[in-house]
Amino acid sequence: MNSSLVLNEALSIPEKIDYFNQHDKNDYRLIAKKIKEKKIKHIVTVARGTSDCAALFASYVFAKTLGLTTYSLAPSLITLENSSFNFEKTLVIIISQSGVSQDLIECEKAARQMGGETLIFTNNQYSPMINTANNFFYINAGEEKSVAATKSFVLTVIVIVKLIAFTKSNEILLNNLISLPDFLIQDRLHEWNYEIVNSAISNGFIVSRGVGAALSSEMSLKFKELCQEQIEPFSSAEVMHGPKSLIQNSFKLYTLVLNDLSGASINSDTRKIKKNTNLLYEISSKKEENKFFYFSKNNSVELEPIVVMAKFYPWIIKYTIAKGLNPDNPRYLTKVTQTL
Repeated sequence: MNSSLVLNEALSIPEKIDYFNQHDKNDYRLIAKKIKEKKIKHIVTVARGTSDCAALFASYVFAKTLGLTTYSLAPSLITLENSSFNFEKTLVIIISQSGVSQDLIECEKAARQMGGETLIFTNNQYSPMINTANNFFYINAGEEKSVAATKSFVLTVIVIVKLIAFTKSNEILLNNLISLPDFLIQDRLHEWNYEIVNSAISNGFIVSRGVGAALSSEMSLKFKELCQEQIEPFSSAEVMHGPKSLIQNSFKLYTLVLNDLSGASINSDTRKIKKNTNLLYEISSKKEENKFFYFSKNNSVELEPIVVMAKFYPWIIKYTIAKGLNPDNPRYLTKVTQTL
């Protein structure tokens, strides 16, 4: 299995975080200062694919921790609909691993013309957007050769968390980020077992809430693109409004429970629907109840999404290989997707 390119990239996440910590030159203080001085009152995120899952994460945590109105903007509102917005006092964050998607390049240009202050998150130091955007944050994940993004998603989440930490002057969080690589390596003692999941069933839900909802969207994407399973993401609150009627025996139900207020509500939300399937898999830090998808608690709950994804990516890749599929060559996919 270790001959897999994407698996090696996923396993390199602790190393890449350590390298990022040592070489990070992003000017978080500049953006934090503008937020504190009320020069930025709104945040808009624009992205596609895995980067859009990171944008969903950003939208939720910025609203939750900074008290700013946030919105994840569909690029087509600009590229297809030619919609106009008043982006005064708005930080427009364009997230693109490759930095060369034409629709996102157009969105960055249009956002500035509408009065927004643009900030590009990318893993490409040669992205044309760097020359035009008002601000640039380098995620510095190293070259990601595989089609499926792994380490670039994690490093994007770290950049988001660091911007929050600087804005909130959270020194504890920043210190815990420095020690995170060692924490992740220690947590590998609790490796997830890909053999316990029924690979003959290819449909199900992955249910979470709050910050976890963004992670479940990224997990769902990886189930689809790597192992060709339609595992749909849902908020544990929203699934009760109709989708729960799909749940029956031989229907996979994953639940993702983080140690925050939204995580605490998931078991309550899903208590009834858990009884309707014999294929329940819980991702949580409750070791006494969870033998297979356990992750260790971090001293900063803000870093738990990184802990979870650092465990999920190697697991889903090994699971894909065990199914007889090639995670280095997902069917129909290419590294850079053009949607314009």
